Amino acid sequence: MSKLQKALIFLSLCVFLAANAQAGQLSLKFNLGGTYLMGGDYNKTMDGWRDYELTVLGPSETFVDNLKKLGLGYQVGAEVLYELSPSLAAGIEIGYLRASVTSWFSRTWHNYKLTLTPTLSAVPVMLNIHYFMPLGGALKLHGTAGLGILISHLNMDYAIEDTFTPYNGTWIPKDKIAFGAKAGVGIEYGLTDTIALTFDVLGRYAQISDLTGEYSGTFDGSPYSGTATGFVYDVAGLYPIFIMYETMPSYPNIRPATFGLGGLSALFGVRINI
Repeated sequence: MSKLQKALIFLSLCVFLAANAQAGQLSLKFNLGGTYLMGGDYNKTMDGWRDYELTVLGPSETFVDNLKKLGLGYQVGAEVLYELSPSLAAGIEIGYLRASVTSWFSRTWHNYKLTLTPTLSAVPVMLNIHYFMPLGGALKLHGTAGLGILISHLNMDYAIEDTFTPYNGTWIPKDKIAFGAKAGVGIEYGLTDTIALTFDVLGRYAQISDLTGEYSGTFDGSPYSGTATGFVYDVAGLYPIFIMYETMPSYPNIRPATFGLGGLSALFGVRINI
């Protein structure tokens, strides 16, 4: 069963439940907090770059490593919830998440330094099902599961410094739409009959691939531009590294790169009955 078929089945189920439920309460939920992206191939290639450079390092060379992985970021969201029963609600959510990191390494070989700064962001549009279980007093346990799409955007700044042909630029692939899913648990504390504070921990799965787009910058002091695709080149089948080329090179062990939007989020929020 494809991701689209699963999403349509989930949507149909929610519509059926809403159509057969008595009129319920509407509420608005706003949240913000931190997120951690798994990064996909980009994070794998940080280990590959390090291991490969160490294997080719000359006996008198110095290698400095600051190859950080894409991870920590922030997330905000807003959701309209419709009460299906005292313990069940359906919601439509839209949000925004973003993470960025600067990774680099340098070698004394020709004063070489490579720097990469990816910035990955997405607008998730999710259809959620919420389950509430009273824990006593004003406290409730809260479970969430959802399916939807993530409209993603990647921006990659890059620079190579050396004594031969230094160059730098920015690569911006076309925005991608990915199907995604999420699930998690949290707690809700009612301050009044109208307002409740919330805290949720959520896991998310989604990824994007076939990343192609325009690049522009300066090559050896002169402007240059074009269109490139991101690839993972597994050098000797042991060291995956991230590269960008206008066409796929005829190397062995090369494939289009993927970036992971999946990860974990910890979100504080407020829910307001309307």
